[in-house]
Amino acid sequence: METLISIRQLVNQFGTQRVHDGLNLEIYRGEVLGIVGGSGSGKSVLLRTVLGLQPAFSGEIYFGSTELTQLPPEDFTRLKQHWGVMFQRGALFSSLSVADNIEFPLREFSNLSAQECRELMYVRLEMVGLERAVADKFPAQLSGGMVKRVALARALVLDPIVLFLDEPTSGLDPVSAEEFDQLIGTLHRNLKLTVVMVTHDLDSLFSTCDRIAMLVDKQVVVGTLRELLANPHPEIQHYFSGGRARALLRGN
Repeated sequence: METLISIRQLVNQFGTQRVHDGLNLEIYRGEVLGIVGGSGSGKSVLLRTVLGLQPAFSGEIYFGSTELTQLPPEDFTRLKQHWGVMFQRGALFSSLSVADNIEFPLREFSNLSAQECRELMYVRLEMVGLERAVADKFPAQLSGGMVKRVALARALVLDPIVLFLDEPTSGLDPVSAEEFDQLIGTLHRNLKLTVVMVTHDLDSLFSTCDRIAMLVDKQVVVGTLRELLANPHPEIQHYFSGGRARALLRGN
């Protein structure tokens, strides 16, 4: 498979505490990759490093043939227009309407007219399962699930190649979480997206992800859910020991 993002010998360190130590990870074009790990394993640090929000201590990160860690800020900004990011709590601008939140990247990075931005906003809003009337509301007027869908619409508005999701189903009830997983699967297939998802939701891992990258020993072990269940590493076994993953496998 074609590698879209390549992380090579990544080291992240804070003072004397080393979070990642020579971490290597290949993310393939068109796959859904789930990133998991125990508390303090560095899931969020890894995501922030790839996104350029956290500088790496050492190592290289490639997007296609472009190495990111030494890229000038203006070039990195242009490149990131091909990425969509949905943060855990949505990170919507509370003072802006839903419409203005979704249109914000278009106004920053495109030459579209105001009318074109508005029409594209409505397309994305409907794409994530929300009615047009939601456009006039403000984040404080939305449920948690609606906030996530608006944030997803904003992440998709620039037609990204890769979509980064940080705990997309956290805080949702089981029905809403399942619906959100189905939405991600539909968008992945229809838009031919590469999806990188940080999550602890085993249902999401099973129903949505092609592969799982688990952070252990300051590095990463990658495989399908079934392969990770068969991995003898004690930390991996402990992580999946609750029985939910095995029950999911038995049901399929």
